[in-house]
Formats: sequence, structure tokens, C-alpha cells
Amino acid sequence: MRNVWPLLRVQLIQTWRSSLQRMTGTRSRLGLLLIPLILLAFFPLIVMFIVAYIGLYMGLEPLGQAHLVLTIALTGGQLLCLIFGVLYVISVFYFSQDLRLLIPLPLRPGEIALSKLMSILLGEYLTIAPVVLPALGVYGVLADVGPLYIPFAVLIYLMLPVVPLVLSALFSLLLMRITALRRNRDLFRVFGALVGVGLAIVIQFVGRFQQGGLRVEDVQRFVEAQQPLVQGVARWLVTSTWGTQALQAGSPALGIPPFLLFTGIVAVSLGLLVAGAERFFLGGLLGGDEVASSGRQVSRPELAERTGKEQSPLRALFLREVRLLNRNPTFLMSGVITPLLIPLFIAIPLATGGLLVEGIDFSAGADLPWTPAVLLGILFLLNSTSVIPSSAISREGRWFWISQSLPVAPRVQIHAKLLHSVLFSLLNLLVMGVVTVWLGLGTLRNLAVLLTGGLLVSVISGYSGLLIDVLKPSLAWTDPQQAMKGNINSFLAMLINLAIVAVLAGASVLLYLALRPFFLPGLLIVLALGAWFLGQIVGALADVRYTQYEL
Repeated sequence: MRNVWPLLRVQLIQTWRSSLQRMTGTRSRLGLLLIPLILLAFFPLIVMFIVAYIGLYMGLEPLGQAHLVLTIALTGGQLLCLIFGVLYVISVFYFSQDLRLLIPLPLRPGEIALSKLMSILLGEYLTIAPVVLPALGVYGVLADVGPLYIPFAVLIYLMLPVVPLVLSALFSLLLMRITALRRNRDLFRVFGALVGVGLAIVIQFVGRFQQGGLRVEDVQRFVEAQQPLVQGVARWLVTSTWGTQALQAGSPALGIPPFLLFTGIVAVSLGLLVAGAERFFLGGLLGGDEVASSGRQVSRPELAERTGKEQSPLRALFLREVRLLNRNPTFLMSGVITPLLIPLFIAIPLATGGLLVEGIDFSAGADLPWTPAVLLGILFLLNSTSVIPSSAISREGRWFWISQSLPVAPRVQIHAKLLHSVLFSLLNLLVMGVVTVWLGLGTLRNLAVLLTGGLLVSVISGYSGLLIDVLKPSLAWTDPQQAMKGNINSFLAMLINLAIVAVLAGASVLLYLALRPFFLPGLLIVLALGAWFLGQIVGALADVRYTQYEL
């Protein structure tokens, strides 16, 4: 394994430069000055977690269970890595552009896999930071910790993503090896990744369904009865237990054995990754380059029928967007993960009788004029989390020259990309409709406004994401994940959408004060005008910018 460190150094330099360019638009070191401004955007999220952990600590400390703050944070951080690890591993391990340079070199598959896993760790540290670091800080300040707390906390945080990432990597290695020679291997890979995500989510919420909802009185009875909460978590992620025991307030010597166990399982997991990569990595990688064929010959009449159909440019381009996304597992998973997870996170508290909806009669506000406007605002926020429109051009990467050479106006191509993004927004619209009916707000007026306004809101959020990608596409990516989740355009589009929501909220207030009887029709007219105006701006920019991109 003597080649790991030089290879890791190259991987880290490549990851650092590409990340800096995506965040700041330049590889110059002056771009580092912009990073603190970008990190300020996450300050409200961190404050929210700090306040939540302080409240949780204060509630558990009288019961002698304050260490559960650490257990919850460590478990949450590892689950984030486990849920999204499959996406990152498949992308970095099998779809990176540098693989064609690494494979011919005298490197062991285990060395390549280990170096790539270490580069993934950098992104995972940022992912779990808002969840884990506030808990470590709150517990360290409020509890009577020993002198080993700070060094143990730093080391445990650095090792925390390793085990879930190795599990994701082993699952991905086996998945790609099994499906590499199948005809529809991309479909199997996406399906396998969805199964992995589903299993991780089921593990995360199985305790919630078993307890019938996380009501305060249930938690108190559970703790007061001295049920083995930490041991219950250990059945799924034993490293959370060992990390909690290593950091738990008390004698410093008591934390050394579980810390050694934590370190040992991290080392063993890395050994398993190397062994798995030696066995499966090259088989899955080389098999993925093969082109499968059914062996069936296509007759001339059938070929003429398939290729001779005429269709409008907009429809043809829309189908191209759908097929390009479906044929890349990384693109498809990154595009559907948010529409899949958001309905799930909405359904779980509703199905288990969560605290936020218990005892509240929402149906009393069904006839209020503001109810459909609030529903549209929530839908707008859900649509703003989609990465489909803000990466529509970036996903084409170095093959964008094909779009430049098409005999179709760029604005028509942009409209096709918009239809593609609206297709994914329909899932959020469906979820909002179901929730509206479930809460007793599903009057004919509310559903009609939600359907009509929801389509308009989807168009506006889609065009706002496209606007960012038209102005600053990320075409120089080395693996597909960089074009999706690693693309700063998604974050910028979310900020633009938040600003649009604020403007629409102000316009709604003015409409309500000026034209109260016609408030909702006026709001729909404003949304329609906004969608049309934004579409004209993005289309005009595309006509100019499409010929200016350098590949």
C-alpha cells in the first residue's frame, strides 16, 4: 500500500481545486476569501441544531441520560453518510474521468479504492458538521467532561464517517460487480441504490413506528423505566455506542476502552474495503464499459419506422432530457433523492401522530383566503430543493457541443429543460395535495388554486434554477456527482428562490389589501406573469450564452 499516500495527495489536490472552482468560480487562492461568506449561509442551520441540543440536554440531564445527546448526534451523522454514501461511492469509484488514467498505472485496486474513499471523506465532514459538531460542543460545555474529551471528540469526528462509507462502498462494489454484465445494468444500479437508501431510512425510523410516535410522555416513561436506549441504537450502529461511552462525562479512564474499540472497528472496516476492492473493483469497472446487446436484428421496415417518425423539436428535446438523466445512475439518484425523501419525511410524522400536528384542528382554516397562498409558498420551497433545473446545462459537460450544433434555437432547448424539471416537481405537488386533504384543508377552492398555482410555481422555480445554470454552467466536471450535488449552482438557485418567495409574499400582501375579493385570482395572474417574464429572460440569455461557453 505504499502508493496510497502519493495517490491520495493527487486526489485531494484534484478535489480541492474542483471544489474551489465550483464554489467561487475560480481556482485562484483569492477565491478563498469568498468561502467564509458562503459558510455564513449555514449559520442559521447550525444555530437551530445548537438550540435543539441544549433543550434536549436540559430535558435529559435530570433523568441521568444527558449522554443521549451524543448518541443521537453520532447516529444522525453516520446515517447521513450511509444514506448518501452509495451515491458518492458509485460516482467517484466508477464514473470519475481520472479512472482511465489510473487503471493502466501499476496500482492495486485496493489502493485506488482507499485513496478515493479518503477523498470522499472530505465532503462527508462538511455534510455531518451541522449535525455532529453542535452536539459535541453543547455536551462539552454543559457536562462535566474529563481532559480527554476534546482529543477524543476530534478523533471520533474524523473517524465517524469511515464505517458507514465502507458499508456503502462494499455494497456498491458488490452491486456493480453483479450488475455490470446485465443488459439494463444502469437500471439495476439505480434500483440497488434506492434499496440501500430505503434500508437506511427504515433503520432510522423503525423505532419510531414501534413506539407509535415520539410523544414527550412516552420518552419520559421510556427513560425513567431505565430502558437500554443506548443498547437499542447499538443493534444498528455499534460505533455510536462506543463513541458515546468514550465521550461520556465521568472518569477519563473509562472512555479509553470504547475509544480503542471505535478505532479498531474503523481499522477493520478499512481492511475489509481493501479486500473487497481487490476482489470486485476491476470486475465491476471493466464490466461497466461493455455494451450489452439482446442479439436481436432489426429489420429495415422496423428501422425506418423507428427513425422516420416526425415530432416537434420541443417534444424531441424533452425526451432527450428524460433519457439522458435516466441513463446515468448518478444523475438519476441525485435528481430523485429529494423528491423521494421529502414525501417520506412528511409522511412519517403524519403516520405516527407527531407532536406538530397532534391536537390541532387545521380544518378550521380551510376557508381562509390565505390558506392556498401558504400552501403555494410551501410548495415553492419544496421545489427550490431540486437540483434538476440548476444542473440542466451542467449535466451535459464536455458533450455540450452537441446542443450547440443542433439546428434548434437555444431558447427552445431551455423550454424543454424546463418541462423536464416540472415533471419532477409534480411529485411535490402530489404530496402537497395529499397533505392538504389529510389536514382537512382540501376544499374545492384550495385544491383548484393549488393545482393551477402549483404548476405556475413549478415553472418559476424551474426557470430560476435554469437562470443560474445559463449564466454560470459547470461543464468541466470530472465525475457526474460534481455536476449535481457538488454544483454550487444548486445553492445559488435556492437563494434566488427564497428571494422570489419573499417578493411574492410582499406582492400577496399588497393584493390582499388592495383587491381583497379578487385576492386569489390576482395572485394567480401575478404568478403567470412572473413565469412568462422569467421565461423570456432565461430564453433570451440562452440565445446569447449558448455560443459563448468554452468546453
